[in-house]
Amino acid sequence: MIDRKIIVFAPHPDDETLACGGTIVKKIQEGYEVYVVVMTDGRHSHDLVLGLKEPPPEAIAKIRVREVSEATAILGVQSDNLILLGFEDSKLSQYVAKAKERIIQILNEIRPVEVFVTCREDDSEDHRAACQIVKDSIKEVNLPTRLYEYPVWGGKVSWPGLKVLVMNVNKELGTKKEALSKYKSQISKCFPKQKEAVLSEDFVKSFCSDSETFYTEE
Repeated sequence: MIDRKIIVFAPHPDDETLACGGTIVKKIQEGYEVYVVVMTDGRHSHDLVLGLKEPPPEAIAKIRVREVSEATAILGVQSDNLILLGFEDSKLSQYVAKAKERIIQILNEIRPVEVFVTCREDDSEDHRAACQIVKDSIKEVNLPTRLYEYPVWGGKVSWPGLKVLVMNVNKELGTKKEALSKYKSQISKCFPKQKEAVLSEDFVKSFCSDSETFYTEE
């Protein structure tokens, strides 16, 4: 049904599972059809974050496509409902016009009742760009959807009319953890010269509680 569709926009492969994994499972179980739109290819997680030249970014991008496909399948997202836009990781702000054009097309086709995207005040340029692009696209389409922003990289959150929604995902946590385990390139030391994981154990654990937090406006 047209009024039972939800889109989760993720700047990178793994954002959707880290911050919204439990909510995705819950919404699907409640009868919603959930789409996940991944905006960048995640290729620079190792060269820019860890300074590794091997494997090359193109190889990392292929790995992350496989990981997000496996993770979202565990969450219950249909394979046809995973949309990969493929913009270059860390450079989303350079593709605003093209990204907005594509997202407007997606919004018009799906007509979601709810949209989730990274927080406008996240400590990541890609995350902030994703939020602005999605917000502008929703406005241009004039879509009466509820927009929820989810935090990944912290940062102070405060704006007029701010409303906090805490989603209990205790029953969905096991499935979320299983999905997170598919992101081995991010949570493990996978390559010979890699001395640490891209995402620390403490960082990943911070997303493994029985609740997920979202921000919206009155």
